Amino acid sequence: MISVGIKEQRKMNQKFSLDIETGWVTLRSHLDYEFIRRFTLTVLARDGGGEETTGRLRINVQDVNDNAPVFQKEAYVGSLMENEQAPQQVIRARATDEDSPPNNILTYSIIYASQFMSYFRISVIEGFAVITVSRPLDYELVPGGMIYLTLMAKDGGNPSLNSTVPITIEIFDENDNPPEFSLPAYIISILENIIPGATVLFVNATDLDASREFGQASLIYSLQGSSQFRLNTRSGEITTTALLDREVKSEYILIVRAVDGGVGPMQKTGIATVNITILDINDNAPMWRDEPYQANVVEMSPIDTDVLSVLAVDPDNGDNGTVVYSINPANPFYTINRSTGKIRTSGAILDRESRNASAAQLMRTIIVSATDRGTPPLRSSASTTVYVNLLDLNDNDPTFLNLPFDVEVLEGLPIGSSLFRVQAQDPDEGDNGAVTMALQMGMPRLDFRLNITTGILYSVAVLDREQIGHYYLRIIAYDAGQFPRTSTSTLTITVLDVNDETPTFFPNFHNISLEESVPRNYVLVRLNCSDNDAGLNAELSYFITEGNQDGKFSVGFRTGVVRTVVGLDRETQSSYRLVIEAIDNGPAGSRRTGTATVNVEVLDVNDNRPIFLQNSYETTVLENIPKETMGRTWLNRSPERRRGRERLPHRTQALPELQLGLAGQSVSTREAVSQATVSVHTPRSSGRTAHGEKDHAGREHHEKTCDDDDGREGEIPPSPSSPTAFFSSQHLFIKLMSLEEGPSYSVCVAVRVQATDADAGENGIVLYRILSGNSGQFNMDRLSGLISRGDKALDRETQSSHVLEVEGFNSDQGSMRSSVRVIVYVEDVNDVPPAFTQSQYNRLGLRETAGIGTSVVVVRATDPDTGSDRKFEVDMSTGLVTTVDYLDYETKTSYLINVSATDQSPPFHRVYCTVYVTLLNEPDEAVAFLSAGYEVSLMENIATGTEVVQVKAQSADNLNQLTYRFDPNTSPSALALFKIDSITGRITVTGLLDREKGDSYTLTIVADDGGPKRDSVVSITILDENDNSPEFDITSDLSVNIPEDTPIGQRVAVVLARDRDAGRNGLVNFTLIAGNMQDVFKINTANNTYGEVYVNAHLDREAVDRYLLKVRAMDNGSPARFTDLSLTVNIMDVNDNPPVVQSPRGYNASISENVGGGTSVMRVIATDRDIGPNAMLSYYITSGNQDLTFRMDRTTGEIVTRPSPPDREKQQQYTLAVTVEDDGSPSLSSASDVSEFLILVLRPVTHGLPVSDGSCGVNLSLIHFQYD
Repeated sequence: MISVGIKEQRKMNQKFSLDIETGWVTLRSHLDYEFIRRFTLTVLARDGGGEETTGRLRINVQDVNDNAPVFQKEAYVGSLMENEQAPQQVIRARATDEDSPPNNILTYSIIYASQFMSYFRISVIEGFAVITVSRPLDYELVPGGMIYLTLMAKDGGNPSLNSTVPITIEIFDENDNPPEFSLPAYIISILENIIPGATVLFVNATDLDASREFGQASLIYSLQGSSQFRLNTRSGEITTTALLDREVKSEYILIVRAVDGGVGPMQKTGIATVNITILDINDNAPMWRDEPYQANVVEMSPIDTDVLSVLAVDPDNGDNGTVVYSINPANPFYTINRSTGKIRTSGAILDRESRNASAAQLMRTIIVSATDRGTPPLRSSASTTVYVNLLDLNDNDPTFLNLPFDVEVLEGLPIGSSLFRVQAQDPDEGDNGAVTMALQMGMPRLDFRLNITTGILYSVAVLDREQIGHYYLRIIAYDAGQFPRTSTSTLTITVLDVNDETPTFFPNFHNISLEESVPRNYVLVRLNCSDNDAGLNAELSYFITEGNQDGKFSVGFRTGVVRTVVGLDRETQSSYRLVIEAIDNGPAGSRRTGTATVNVEVLDVNDNRPIFLQNSYETTVLENIPKETMGRTWLNRSPERRRGRERLPHRTQALPELQLGLAGQSVSTREAVSQATVSVHTPRSSGRTAHGEKDHAGREHHEKTCDDDDGREGEIPPSPSSPTAFFSSQHLFIKLMSLEEGPSYSVCVAVRVQATDADAGENGIVLYRILSGNSGQFNMDRLSGLISRGDKALDRETQSSHVLEVEGFNSDQGSMRSSVRVIVYVEDVNDVPPAFTQSQYNRLGLRETAGIGTSVVVVRATDPDTGSDRKFEVDMSTGLVTTVDYLDYETKTSYLINVSATDQSPPFHRVYCTVYVTLLNEPDEAVAFLSAGYEVSLMENIATGTEVVQVKAQSADNLNQLTYRFDPNTSPSALALFKIDSITGRITVTGLLDREKGDSYTLTIVADDGGPKRDSVVSITILDENDNSPEFDITSDLSVNIPEDTPIGQRVAVVLARDRDAGRNGLVNFTLIAGNMQDVFKINTANNTYGEVYVNAHLDREAVDRYLLKVRAMDNGSPARFTDLSLTVNIMDVNDNPPVVQSPRGYNASISENVGGGTSVMRVIATDRDIGPNAMLSYYITSGNQDLTFRMDRTTGEIVTRPSPPDREKQQQYTLAVTVEDDGSPSLSSASDVSEFLILVLRPVTHGLPVSDGSCGVNLSLIHFQYD
């Protein structure tokens, strides 16, 4: 068995392998001809016996084209001078190929050229590809001076492989183009007030050479022609070096040159001219010439008289140098031609002697101002003054210095007394001003003499004021001019008085009639009193010296007007006699007096109520009295109420004869009468008749009027059937009655009320009527006051007493009326028989052993007559009379008891007596008010002392004087405002009534007569008066902040005002009275309490940021009252204004390349009309800064360079878009409306040459501003 293997060779074993069984050699990895071209393998064969042998196997690697050509350099750079003659070698390049021929045979070609492709040729010399240029090149046609080629090397393989290499050919510039200015001549105009250093012009020269050495960047500018200007050698900016003055030089011609970077003969130069015209500004004020100015003018010269011409010059040009003249301050006496400066008189009177200092000054001095017509106009630094010398004319009359005058002279001075010195002057000069004086002749009385030299006036007679009180002297003054001028004036001589006249009244006697109701301060008469003296001697003072003891009248101390001081009362005093004296005010010790008499008659008015003679009336009558009569056995009147008159009961055990005078007749009886009682108290009667008639029982009775208090006999009235039956005041009704013991007498009295009225005439006539308590039982005579029984009979058993309210009055419509109570007691008549309580009384079972005196039975009987209504009983054994029932004075004031005594032995005898019992009145009845309550309405603020109401009460007791007072429980606030008269019950106001403090008061009135008390309530309602102005509540808005975009109709403020008054007076309306510019706001009134302020127009904070509104709250009273409130409305900013860039057309700037980082380029300035955050601006570069060459400060808007400097060769110009954004929400930006473009032009830096004038500076010029 033979095995084959390759002897160990590392490299070989890596590339080849041998199959030991078959002997095949196989390739294990790639072969590379260029790495190993041949392999030699040693092959070992070994058999099974261990024998081996070796052999060699040579393997040759054949080449394939798997390697591309490779250039020796990654890139080739060459250079070439422009305009250099061709052909000219530019580049030598070589590439190699590791393949074997023919794969490594290379060919070269230019596959790309940035320019001038046809200018280049390739030739292979010694394996190098040599590139030559076949034509001269122009640097200015080559962008950037660089030509970029791509060279390709391709091998001879199939397929062939190739590679390329870039070739950069730099063309070196040759200074073959001179600089050329944009214009051969620059013509500009500038204002002469341009500041030093201000830019005048940018001259711009261009050099077609593109290199930095000879091209645009190498240009240096120079200036020739004036030191007033300077040229920036780099930027071409011409600026001023000093202030210019057109008046010194108005035009400059400058020569500017631009030289490039060439050296020696190769340097190129460009020339241009700059023609600068200096424009005038109004920088020179007019200057006066020929000062000072003086002129002579005759006074009183006519209008347009020439005075003088003034001259001022202004070196400015045009309107700036045109002078306008004016008189300032205005002078009414002169005019000036505004163009020529000629001054003329105006026509106003030139008076050299004028006393008006101001006018005199204006006549003599004319102040002239000179102003040019520039904008703004300039005035001469100082006005010029024209001094005018006024020449005199005799145009003034002599003038009295102290005339007219009033000289006061005491009468009675001796003759020759010096009285006055007349002074006169004439303002004219010389003889024109010499003055003499004289008295005018022809005076009625020549009591005076004038010294024409000294002007002293003397008296030549004794003066008497009472004959002539005033003298009017005409005095003449004349000057000594060629044509004398005169003046006259008056000297008034007042002769002073001596107190030698007595005051005289005319007339000195006055009869005055006036009603008693005239008010206070009523004028009775104006006394006319005169005193022929004058001054204090005739000044009169008036006094009432007699007849005014009670002070009811006064007389004006100076006026002599007699007035009432208080109200008059005719009933108190019906006439007055006043003696009035007038005393003059002469010197003490010599005063004189006149007198006058004023008789005053007070006329009556119905101001007094009828007053009843008694507080109450009482009478007792039998229940069976006939119609039209009234009577009883006793007329009872309270002795304490009869004004001191005493009621005397007359008692006799036997009246053998009762005789009453009856108009000459006599009625007498001689029967024995056990007792008679008569009460006599009657007023006077008018009739005198007697009449006798019989009563129903057939008994004779007589009527007679009793005597009055004087003891005079009264009159007997006519028959009761007569219409005037009861005209008499009272009646004695005498009944002759047959009793068991004999006749007795009963005196019956008819009642008559009587009242008096202090008024006179018809006002004093009292009429009577029954107001209440009468159900037809009584009649009353309207005129006499007599009360008689009416149609309805009296019945004691039904009603034992009647209380009548009787009124006394003057007329049915009059308010003067009073009332009185009349009590009629009905006396019982035994007209009802007694009746037993049972028809049969039984006593069953009476013991038969009953002793004598044993009570068997009690029988009872009743009688509705008086006996049954018992108040008293008598002890049958002792005769003691005791009461058995309660007594009441108000029901009955006296009792007449018939007592009989019977013996116990037959024949039984009985005797009678009467017991008369009178009751004492005690205060046991409660006081009764006439009204249970009173309601009164009063206006607030009513005057103190005003009567509110008068309360009235009555007492059935009529014992004591009623007094009125407030209940102690009445509120203190009411007690402080009201008081009550304790006697009259009149309630009056004592304090200030203020409805707003209390609109109602309740007064509890207590009436007291010493007995039980009763009260009444007075309810007082206070009516409102418009005395309160509306008051603003503290919750009202005083200051509000609202955004400016508040919509129309939105409520922005609320004010609250209340008026403490009531009704319409308390209704409040609101208006805006001030501060509401253009009606931006309106105010609505809600519930007459709230004022709601609404927006009425669009708001704009940028136009008005605050409104100071004045709100007026006015009530509906008449007159209305109001209160004002200041409301501040602050308009808050809304971001409604975008930022606005200050430059309306954009910016232009230039900057040198290679400047350091942080170099300021320029600053963009923007404004925002909003405020606060809405106006906080942020600045951004939003486009054009892709390479981040510049950075913008977000806060200041300043653009600066970043640390990597700008490179002109990379980018010559930047167009930056800047956005300015505010900090509002939402924010607004200028980009939403406008885009701002900033054009940055980079200037190349000339290497090797000095750079002057701030090469890192920023030069700006406005170019354009584009809107989106």
